[in-house]
Amino acid sequence: MSLSHLLSYMVLLGLSCAAMARAGDAFFSKDGQSVTFVSGEHDESVLNLNLTTRNIETVSLGTAIKGQSITSLASGEDGELLFLTEKGAWVNDANGTRKLCGLGSAAHGADLSVAPATAAGVADWLFIAGDRAEKDRSAASTLHYRKPGEKEFRPVFCRRVNSVWAGAFTSDGRFFFAGESDLWEGAVDPDPVGGGVATLNGVRIAPLALKNTDCTNGGNLWVAQVMPAGSSIYVRLRGTHMGILLRVPVNPVPALDDKSGASGSLIGHYAYLAKALSAVQIIEPEGKGITASAAAETNGRELLFYRSGLGGVRYGLFIWDKASGKSEQVAMEP
Repeated sequence: MSLSHLLSYMVLLGLSCAAMARAGDAFFSKDGQSVTFVSGEHDESVLNLNLTTRNIETVSLGTAIKGQSITSLASGEDGELLFLTEKGAWVNDANGTRKLCGLGSAAHGADLSVAPATAAGVADWLFIAGDRAEKDRSAASTLHYRKPGEKEFRPVFCRRVNSVWAGAFTSDGRFFFAGESDLWEGAVDPDPVGGGVATLNGVRIAPLALKNTDCTNGGNLWVAQVMPAGSSIYVRLRGTHMGILLRVPVNPVPALDDKSGASGSLIGHYAYLAKALSAVQIIEPEGKGITASAAAETNGRELLFYRSGLGGVRYGLFIWDKASGKSEQVAMEP
């Protein structure tokens, strides 16, 4: 598909009216048999969808977060539920719900992700996106990290990229994220100059955003969620009351590798971006508005979960299968 065709589709398909949830609001279980997600109606609640029985249950979080909205969630290395509220990061497991740490340098936390053991130098670190806290306005970053055992998040230094969010790791430690509305790949260096300042290294790998300006900004779309799974990077674009799902094939060579061609020269970079755009697949062609999503590879199958408004106040829950290229509605959110 050409770039012009892709942009035309984005304009035509993005005009939906469902409310948009924050990124990092769903994940598959380790065995791929269930999906956990933040309720679309009550953001203090977390739901679990069993993909075999198609039953939906409410996850018991106790009373520790009563009255707090859940802004993001993720699965820990052992399958435990990790989530954010305005008061910090929390864990829910067999021992109940307890607070891990405060937000620290992040005034508002979202897009929670966990670095796997394969992530060089940052294994088991938590990462979030968030506005800079009032007490730390000097931190030129919207990406923040927390090492195991620390009591709060600290800023990652992000040079020459003003906005970073929606970070997500692959099982082999590659790191993809949204930077200034487009899709990037990179890595966090825990201490490149010996001063104790973690630093983001990265390069844009696909210019997926649709940017314009007018009195309504009716077609403006940007990368809101990044979901690596198998040989793909699934991306949710969002705008004001809009949402579209895309699939971008993973380049087998990491973008920071000199052999990738992602940033060696201007001409090479343009060729790299053109190749990425030519392979983009639009998954949700009706643009109904996507309010939660997650991707996973399970038993050799790439599956994409998403929640979409069906009119009124109810939401349909869908599974898209890469093998068939089709979506199936598996449940309605209660």
